[in-house]
Amino acid sequence: MITVSYKEVININLSQLRGFVYTAQTGSITKGAKKAFVSQPAMTKMIKELEEELGVQLFSREGRRIYINEYGKLFLTYIEKGLDQIDYGVNAVLETSKEKRKPIRILVEVGSLFIPEILHALKTVYLDTPIQLTQKIVDENDFQKFDFVISTTRNSESIELLEEEIFVGTAGDELTSNIVSIQDLMQLPIIGLSNQLALRKTLDTYFNEYKLNLEYQYESDDPATIRELIDNHAGVSFIPAITWAKNGENLHLARIYPNSPTRTVYLSVSAFKSTETKTKQKAIEVLRDLFKSKEKLKLLF
Repeated sequence: MITVSYKEVININLSQLRGFVYTAQTGSITKGAKKAFVSQPAMTKMIKELEEELGVQLFSREGRRIYINEYGKLFLTYIEKGLDQIDYGVNAVLETSKEKRKPIRILVEVGSLFIPEILHALKTVYLDTPIQLTQKIVDENDFQKFDFVISTTRNSESIELLEEEIFVGTAGDELTSNIVSIQDLMQLPIIGLSNQLALRKTLDTYFNEYKLNLEYQYESDDPATIRELIDNHAGVSFIPAITWAKNGENLHLARIYPNSPTRTVYLSVSAFKSTETKTKQKAIEVLRDLFKSKEKLKLLF
């Protein structure tokens, strides 16, 4: 029993609360009862007992039809959230109580600077569940091996996390203005990621539209190495406005003319359906909120 103290002791059970929510959501005691897998008379009794405990009617009756009233609407705003939190708590305890917990597998192709925060966000949901992190894969068909994928690859179940412009940046004196044409860019010493990585693929697609192939002075499959080369005046490179914002703050940045390249970062969840656990749904929410908060880092001229 759930005991709530408000002037007097009120005894309410979860079945009554779920019955109320289902009835309010469906607008029908019969439909609410079906959703709760109880009989219509049992649902009617639960609603009546709940109203008696609260001392107010939650629904207005007109013949055989019912309508949620102002008391019911107010109560619903709290109870829906409360039941969700109870479900999250139950799922979290069940998952962490397993002797052999299946690791959570996450691929982070984009946003490596956010990895500590990404892992922390997942830990708030999965608690002591082990997390296996991967940053590089060769074949996109391998996406299905992961529970969560953060990348620029979109599929039918992808969720958009953010969209960002890609600038050109340097710590040296190769750039003299805030705009650089594609033709001028061809004459500069370019530092870039190897062609198997997501950012490079985005840029190759962009330049292919102009039938251009950049000649890279330096290439590496490690974003951290690229950032070190930029800081040490090795040339110019491409700086995504949000995911690389921390590295771009002290660089001279230029927008590519005539059409600056952009990329969209997505979250994909393996075999995600509406029937997935509420725990996975919660993980999606915290990851989406994390990336939403990063938009404030956006590099501006």
